Amino acid sequence: MAGKHYSNKVKIILQLSDLFFLNLAFIIVSVIRTNSLSFLPKAQLVPFLILINIFWIVISENSDLYDIGRDIKVDKKIYKVALIISIHCLIITLIISSSAYLKLGRHHLTYFYVVAFYLISIGKILNLYALKYLRKLGFNSRNVVIIGGGVVGNEVRTNLMTNYSFGFKYLGIYDDNPADCLNRSEVLGTIDDFKNFSIQNNIDEAFIALPDSAYARITELMQFCDSRAIRVKIVPDFSRYIRSKIKIDFYGSIPMILLREEPLESLRNRFIKRSIDILFSLFVIVFVLSWVIPIMGFLIKLHSKGPVFFMQRRTGLNNKEFNIIKFRTMRVNNLANKVQARKGDARITTIGQFLRKTNIDELPQFFNILMGNMSIVGPRPHMIEHTRQYSEVIETYLVRHFTKPGLTGWAQVNGYRGDTTQQIQMENRVKHDVYYLENWSVWLDIEIFFMTIFNIFKGEPNAV
Repeated sequence: MAGKHYSNKVKIILQLSDLFFLNLAFIIVSVIRTNSLSFLPKAQLVPFLILINIFWIVISENSDLYDIGRDIKVDKKIYKVALIISIHCLIITLIISSSAYLKLGRHHLTYFYVVAFYLISIGKILNLYALKYLRKLGFNSRNVVIIGGGVVGNEVRTNLMTNYSFGFKYLGIYDDNPADCLNRSEVLGTIDDFKNFSIQNNIDEAFIALPDSAYARITELMQFCDSRAIRVKIVPDFSRYIRSKIKIDFYGSIPMILLREEPLESLRNRFIKRSIDILFSLFVIVFVLSWVIPIMGFLIKLHSKGPVFFMQRRTGLNNKEFNIIKFRTMRVNNLANKVQARKGDARITTIGQFLRKTNIDELPQFFNILMGNMSIVGPRPHMIEHTRQYSEVIETYLVRHFTKPGLTGWAQVNGYRGDTTQQIQMENRVKHDVYYLENWSVWLDIEIFFMTIFNIFKGEPNAV
């Protein structure tokens, strides 16, 4: 119901607001740091302002920052602002550091981006709440009616009546059997009365909530609404028992309901994700692991007998098994493939505790990523024993294997990592993994990557 149609005027206002606060941040930092309107020499001022504004437009336009649907979620937009600010800062820093013309103090740039983040975030909050308020007053709204007053139609009505920020002005219900409607006082007439009413009044959208058995009536209404330029939203009867996000696909001319949308089913998206995996894993292997492996290998051997690397069978894409590679953090034991490591586990060596706490033990998995067994971001691969155990008690457990496992994942950055002594912990982990599967984007991968780095420095209480 929270569709993606929104006013272009709203988008332009939000864009201009962000640019205003971006440039205001520059002025504020300049005044604070140098008591002038610019902390740059006059010759560098214009090029710098052009750079920061152009790159903000390019980065934000290629994100969904300005996709303001009917259901406004402010917190997600603030997350997106933080992500765009981080990428913007990285690009501008690289340009300045490689330029002989632009010379900018590191402290000035740091202050600028901190102030810019807070100003743009505050502006975003004010703008979005203002939009919610205006919609509540009737601005940027659409006149809607519900056709069908049964159980499904009543759920639509409840949502329209309780959330004015959707921007829908609910006019009433039309049904051929008013006596069977749950809210009889709001029934304006029969379906034929709706046709007459829409001819004389401005109706923007019609929610058709009739049972599947009324196929002929639904088809007739769709044709009528098309002829009157009324947007139609059909609320399917199966919404009573399917509550998850679904996708409609077509095999020839036959529509198929997919229980979940999987962006990585797209060849283009898989190519993008795999390209990033290859380039990044090659970089880490050549410039990091080339010197980390000898050092860690020496320390691991120093603390206990056994191999430097620990290899274990894990469950991967499409439920196929593969060997995961890690630095060995435990003494060699017979329970490694059956019993998960827990806090205070006597099997963990002294150097192993350090490797686990810093996640350095996971670095060899970049070889798995390069080989194609894993991705940088994805659901964490579990032991074969865990796959067998939890797939029997959690219905959607195996769904997480529809995509490649990752070095880090959405569940991990949200606190669901480490020991899983209770089933509810694994259920929550699976929910986050399925969310990632259904909502994958390059932006989400970047967000998870930065959250992982942040969590490493902050420290993770669930890490073993």
